[in-house]
Amino acid sequence: MSGYHPYWAAYAWQAYPWDALDELYFFELEAGADGGVADAHGWPEEWLPLMERARAEGVRLVPTISQHDAAAFVQLFANAANVERLVDELMALLATTPGLAGLHLDFEVFEPVSFEARTGFTAFVAALDARLAQVDPALLLSTFALAFDDDDVYDEPALAAVTDFLVVLGYDFHSRGEALAGPVAAVAGWGQLNWSTVLDRFLALGVPARKIVMAVPLYGYQWPVTSDAPGADTRGTAIEIPLAPRADVLPELPRAFAQAALRGAQRDPASGSPYYAFQDATGWQQGWFEDAESLRAKYAFVREYGLGGVALFPLAYGDATLWPDLAEAFRQRRE
Repeated sequence: MSGYHPYWAAYAWQAYPWDALDELYFFELEAGADGGVADAHGWPEEWLPLMERARAEGVRLVPTISQHDAAAFVQLFANAANVERLVDELMALLATTPGLAGLHLDFEVFEPVSFEARTGFTAFVAALDARLAQVDPALLLSTFALAFDDDDVYDEPALAAVTDFLVVLGYDFHSRGEALAGPVAAVAGWGQLNWSTVLDRFLALGVPARKIVMAVPLYGYQWPVTSDAPGADTRGTAIEIPLAPRADVLPELPRAFAQAALRGAQRDPASGSPYYAFQDATGWQQGWFEDAESLRAKYAFVREYGLGGVALFPLAYGDATLWPDLAEAFRQRRE
């Protein structure tokens, strides 16, 4: 079981379910188009207390290397010199920060890229895997994978072959700018926008079930909509609604649990996801999120199909009411 700690959540890690965690991903160190680290968000100096806590708890700490811009992706991975620089930078990062368990890659692109960039990314991951094995075969390497790679940016079977596992995007099936409101991370129902369809896609590609880790959201979205009917047309862009973070984490955003308690939550029978609807001065609002029941269903899905586990994004958006189920669901993996 793993989860992400985002840099903007500061000291929220103090309340994490450490006894249930195997890995903790620090999110994030941003890679530049030239192969350098463009923004490390204070890593490692500002995060020494987090490192000490992870070490004391026996939890593997893994920095996340990210990039979310298609143009930068092409500039980086279509250029062999830039790729070589990035591999060297990441190996130096591990060498200068003892105790890290490996690297997690989060390169997300949602539009077509050149063939050279596509193959360059695969070659980069393979080269990084080889360098890590030379230093210490126990070092972990994982990479984020899109649920639906409609633009064929990634070679998922090749990536699975050179990594320990793929963390598959299990959320944003209805995202901030969607035309319709709906469940963010449906297990079933809602056409093809569900975990069952995503799993079928990866298994059909030949990715072993044990190498699939499902990323689980601890947030939802609240959309302005045209009515209170589930899946209504949206009237604009959603706001993010973290479930129940500490008061100092994104204090400007509504909390999903608090909104549900105030507005009255319902449960969608197809997806198992909770939602609420209410009217304000602008019209109808509809919020979809996760709760203990819908999260338990996701943990059961992972166990039923023999998947590699879950990765909660981000841990800071949950609260203590959710952790007992998490610990219970994956206890046997840690014993």
